[in-house]
Amino acid sequence: MFRLALALGLPVRELLARMGSDELTEWMAFYQLEPFGDFRADLRSAIVASTLANAHRSKEGKPFTPEDFMPFVDKHHKDHHKPHRSDQPKASETDAARLNIARFKAMFAHRVKR
Repeated sequence: MFRLALALGLPVRELLARMGSDELTEWMAFYQLEPFGDFRADLRSAIVASTLANAHRSKEGKPFTPEDFMPFVDKHHKDHHKPHRSDQPKASETDAARLNIARFKAMFAHRVKR
């Protein structure tokens, strides 16, 4: 809620006064699919930094990951907001697609005619 208020340039109390719980829930689901704000910007910068570092590393050196340039990310904690370390198992593409579809459906569940 605070990230959304910050992104919209509103105080939290004003955001809550102007937005219903259904819309807030939709925003929360949207953030799960498409994070916005400082974390996303930091991730973009880390991707560029890791690309540049990998272009200049020795052939024997271990490849850099974006997480290497995001020291505030808890690399041992699996969380959907945080990138995974390369040594941690990742969900299959099918599982990830199913999860994203479920999240998308949840965003609009209250608008579906039954």
